[in-house]
This record gives sequence, structure tokens and C-alpha cells, in this order.
Amino acid sequence: MDFNELFPDNRESGENLIRQCQLVMLRMLKILDYLCQKHQIKYFLYGGTLIGAVRHQGFIPWDDDLDIGMTRDNYEKFVKFAVPELPNDIFFQSDETDPAFPACHIIEAKLRDKYSRYNGKPKAWHNGLQIDIAVYDQAYFPHNFFIFLMNRFLVILFKKKGNRERVKCLKAVSKYAPFPLVYSSSFINGVKMMAKLGTNYFKPTEISKFVKVKFEDLETWIPIGYDEYLKRRYGNYMELPPLYKQRGHHSTNNFMQSFSPDDPKEVLEIDKPDPFTPCDHNEILFWKNKKFISSKINN
Repeated sequence: MDFNELFPDNRESGENLIRQCQLVMLRMLKILDYLCQKHQIKYFLYGGTLIGAVRHQGFIPWDDDLDIGMTRDNYEKFVKFAVPELPNDIFFQSDETDPAFPACHIIEAKLRDKYSRYNGKPKAWHNGLQIDIAVYDQAYFPHNFFIFLMNRFLVILFKKKGNRERVKCLKAVSKYAPFPLVYSSSFINGVKMMAKLGTNYFKPTEISKFVKVKFEDLETWIPIGYDEYLKRRYGNYMELPPLYKQRGHHSTNNFMQSFSPDDPKEVLEIDKPDPFTPCDHNEILFWKNKKFISSKINN
């Protein structure tokens, strides 16, 4: 399968840096969607990406990452069937493929673009532009505090044994628990996360089916209970946040300037993503070489 022909990498056509980054992630989402359809794997948008789909029919204008979720059985199918078919310019990141990856008990896996990076201090793990893949297990009580406690306990218990043993425990809880549980992920894994993210889980009825929605120029999937989930987690999610909060996780809203409530002209020194410079990992590619090779072939 020639993914470059099926889903051309058009990051250079973005009118500004944020749009260039979004085009990188959108292409990765299209490839993920294609492979999931091919292998009958179910995935869904969640978090800020889900808000973007519902409120903007695409990315939140200032967003610089992309979030998808899968239930455990679908994720395992994805690793088995879809990951081996990923194109060479996408790196599948987990604690097994990238041992230095520190987030294996927060976001279990990511798709990383090999041509790009989130700027900042060099990292030991791959730091390309990303799609977060949160794996949802029906193994939690419906409250952030209990989700946090369980995740912390499992991290401490299986710190030396790796993620596989933690997953076995989650499967056992899901299978044998004598009381109803909700779907959540290992994302809530710290006190700040617990306080910041609202009530971050899906009830079984909310995730029992998925419906198609427009996301940019792609039709993708969201949980049938998206409205209840988003209201529980974010409140009035259809209302735009104040201007000073309109920035991505890795950048400001215009990549140079942020707005604070006290001083609207305050410039903040934070990282910004770079869609044309790779990170310091060994699984990288260079965009200039790609362009040179392409032009050489065309000539």
C-alpha cells in the first residue's frame, strides 16, 4: 500500500505553523482510520479532539495534538494487525517500541510523525507530532479520585514488571468485578490530572455504539454518548474558552504570544512544535531529504 499516494503529506500547504502541524496529524488520523476500517477495529475521538469534531467539525483552531481512544480488545487488534502496516514515516510508540518513553502508564501508545518534533529540551524518547491513543478498560469506579488511586497503585505495583502485568490486572478486574464499572484509561495518573480533567470516564451505554461525524475532510467516529461525557468532563463545551486559554498543550495560540487575564500583551516563553525538524530519536526522517529525493525523481 502506497500511503504517500493514497494520503499525500501536504504539511507545506498550511497557511501557518499551527495549520501545518494539524495537517501532519490529520494525515496520520486518515491512515489510522483506513487501517482500522480494513481490520474492523473500532476507535473514537475523545477529549479536546472530540470537542473539535462537535463544535468545529475539525480541529479546535489552536489545538496541536490529537486524541483517540480504543477499548482494550480493539487496541490489541490494532497492535497486532494495523501497526505492522503503518508507513515508514510513522513511528508507533509504546513502552515496548520505545523503552525510554515515560508515559506508558499515562497514555499507553502514540503515533509519532518522524519528520517533526515538539520543541524544547532534547528527550530520550520520540517526540514527534503525535496522535495520543488512550486505551479504555471497563475496570474503574465512576470518579476521578478512584481512577487516580487505582492507576497509581498499579503503576507502583508493576513498576518493575512492565505494562503487560498491569494490563492483566485490569482485565481481571473487568472480568470478575461483582459490581458495575465504567470505562477509563490510565491517563489520570497524578494529582494535577485528577483535579484538572473533570470526570474523565465513559459509562458503558455511552460507549456502546459509535456514530460518524465530519472531522476536517474525513468522516470519523465518536461515542454515541458524547454529549453526556463532554458535559460531565467540561461543562458547557460548546462555549469558547477565554482568549488567554486558547492555546495548545505544546504552544500558544499563535505560537509566539499568549494572553493572560492581567496583561493581554504578555509574551510567554514556551515550546512550539516544528513540523519540519525531527527530534533526537533514532527513528526519524528528514523533510529536506524527502523533498530533494522527490524533486530528483520528478526530474
